[in-house]
Amino acid sequence: METADPHRFDEGRLRALTRISASLTFDQSIEATLNALAAAVVEATQSVACAVALIDDERRFYRIAGAFGLPEGYGAAVGGAYRAGANISSLEAHRTRRPIRRTRTDYMRRDPRQTRASALVRDAGWDAIVSVPLVFRNRALGAMTCCYPIGLEPDEQEIAFLLVIADQAAVAVETAQLFADAQGKAALEERQRLARELHDSVSQALFGVGLGARTARKLLDQDPAKVAKPLDFVITLAEAALTEMRALIFELRPDALETEGLARLLDQQAEALRSRHGLRVETDLGPEPSVSLPVKEMLYRIAQETLHNTAKHAKARLVTLSLHEQPDGIELVVTDDGVGFDPSGSFPGHLGLRSMRERAAQHGGAIEIASAPGHGARTRVLVPAGS
Repeated sequence: METADPHRFDEGRLRALTRISASLTFDQSIEATLNALAAAVVEATQSVACAVALIDDERRFYRIAGAFGLPEGYGAAVGGAYRAGANISSLEAHRTRRPIRRTRTDYMRRDPRQTRASALVRDAGWDAIVSVPLVFRNRALGAMTCCYPIGLEPDEQEIAFLLVIADQAAVAVETAQLFADAQGKAALEERQRLARELHDSVSQALFGVGLGARTARKLLDQDPAKVAKPLDFVITLAEAALTEMRALIFELRPDALETEGLARLLDQQAEALRSRHGLRVETDLGPEPSVSLPVKEMLYRIAQETLHNTAKHAKARLVTLSLHEQPDGIELVVTDDGVGFDPSGSFPGHLGLRSMRERAAQHGGAIEIASAPGHGARTRVLVPAGS
C-alpha cells in the first residue's frame, strides 16, 4: 500500500498558497501584511483563528503582529504572559524550530501566567493549537499559531501546509524589515541633505543679513548717505534666503506637487540654483503636464537630483531645464555646459544612474544621459502619454 506524502498538496491548496504569496505586498505596514496573511490562512486551512508572532529572544521581544479570528486584547494578553515567563506554544516553536501541537487545556488553563489570555478565549470554539516557526535563512523570526475547532485534529498534511505558509510569512517579515530599514535610511539621508542645504545657504544668507543690517545701523549714525548700499545687500540676501526656504519647504511638503504643480516646483528649483550657486539657469517649462501625481513626483525627483549633481560636479556656467508634452509623452530635459562625465561609469551624487533609471521605469518611462568628458551633459526623461 502506497503511503501518502504529507508534502503533496491538492490543487485547491496550491491555488490558496499562490493567493497567499500574491497577497504579501510590502507597500503597507508589517501589521497590515500579517493581518491579511492570518485571514488568508484561516480561509485556506481548517483552522478558525490564526496569530503571527514576531519574537527576538535576545532582546526579550514578543509581539503578535498579525491575527484573525481572535478577540481584541488577545495579543497584548499573550505578550504579557511571555514577559511573565509562561510556556507559550509559539515561543516553543520559535526556539525549537519545529511544529508544536497543543490543546488549550494542555497549558493555558493550567498556567496561572496565562490567566488573562485564557479568560479571553474561554468560550472560543477551538481547542487544538499548532504553532510553526517562521525561519528565514536559518534565522528564527517568530511563529505562526493556528487554532482548530473542538473535535478536529490537524493531520500531517495540514501541518506541512502550515510550514510552507510559514516560510512565505518569514520571507514577508524579512523583506518588510529590509524595506522599512531602507526607508529609514533614505529618510535619514534626506534629513541630512536638507540640514546641509540649510547650513550652506539659508543660515549663511541670514548671517549676511544680520551683518549687513548692523553695518547699515552703524552708518545711519555716522554717514547716512552710505546706508543704501548695505541695505541693498540685506535685501538681496533676504530674497535669496526666501527663495531657498521656499524650495526646501516644497521638498518637505508632500502636497506641494498637487497644490503648486510640477512646472512651478521646477521653476523654484531653477531659482534656487541661481541664488545658491550663481549659475545661469534658463527654463522652458510648458503648461502643467496632464500626468498622475506619482509621475510628477518621479520627474521632480530626477530633475532635482540632476540639478544637484550639476551644481556639485559639472562646473557649469549655463544650465537649461525644459518640460513639455510631446506626441509620445512627457519630456523632461536638463542640459549643462560643464566638464561632462562618462555615463558608463558610476553616476555622481545621491542617486546612481541605475536608481534613476529604475525610478523612471516604475512608471513606464526611460532616461537617457548623453555626456563625455569636456562636453557637458544632457539628461532626458520621457514618460509615455497616459502614465
